[in-house]
Amino acid sequence: MDKLEIKLDGKMDDWGPFGKNEGKWLIFSIGNPYEGHGYALPRNMDDFFSQRVAHLISCKTGSRYVAHIPWATDGAGEVATDWAPKYIPIQELSNRLIEYLRIHIDAYKEMGLPANRVFIFTGHGGNNVLADYTNEIKQALNLQSLIIATTDEIEKNVNKIMEASKDLTTKLAQKGGDKRAIAKTLVRILLSAGHASHMEHSIAAAIGVLDEKKLEEMNALLSEDFEKALAKWPPIGGLGGYLLAGGKYAEALGTEKNDKFGLWNCLKGLKEIDEGKLKPIKELGEMIINTTVDYFSEILLEN
Repeated sequence: MDKLEIKLDGKMDDWGPFGKNEGKWLIFSIGNPYEGHGYALPRNMDDFFSQRVAHLISCKTGSRYVAHIPWATDGAGEVATDWAPKYIPIQELSNRLIEYLRIHIDAYKEMGLPANRVFIFTGHGGNNVLADYTNEIKQALNLQSLIIATTDEIEKNVNKIMEASKDLTTKLAQKGGDKRAIAKTLVRILLSAGHASHMEHSIAAAIGVLDEKKLEEMNALLSEDFEKALAKWPPIGGLGGYLLAGGKYAEALGTEKNDKFGLWNCLKGLKEIDEGKLKPIKELGEMIINTTVDYFSEILLEN
């Protein structure tokens, strides 16, 4: 028997698929712990999505998925407490985030492991304003690199998403159905993606957290009386019930003519696809997750 390598510290840098790049980035996720998404989706839907994507990115890049950040904000401001009761203002979130990250970063530093590159993925659109605080957070923690990846960033990947939808159209058509009709539906869903509509229900189906029976009940009312369904479950269709209520919601979320966050477009998509009923497509949800993971993994691997 050859001499046993007893002490392995410093001798494993080229082991495994990632070699010396393993663990160069610390990955965190953030979503929303308690937000309305209609009758068929969990309140922490954005947490599920954020955690799934962050974990898969870590597996693809060799980065360390460290923790999930528990708080959430919203670009709409204080009015968001009506659909997201645990909302906190953005500056408060930034302050809490700095201290939360510091605890985990210090733990890795104490072990002598890389801890100067941080990647945060948020699957909750309300947290997108956090990207404006990148420099503030980076300087407070003395980081070499900080990337806050938002749903706005996903839109930059639209070409790859549209290309992937062509392959998905072919696969779905092979299972039955008109290819042109399927392609038209997929494109319309992608172009009207938003809060608690077809896209998010598709992602929930892919993750395995969609309640099919409650979806049937919700769709039955949507088909019978669209506005009554929106009044009962106002978050669906891009916060559709709130949009139609107007008043303070119009001021915070925009109007049909001034669609600040694309929510009116999302509501229009809900009306136009499948006769106003929610149409989850599990394969579409899987495609969105995978293309998102690939997009941000490439960014980390390049850095």
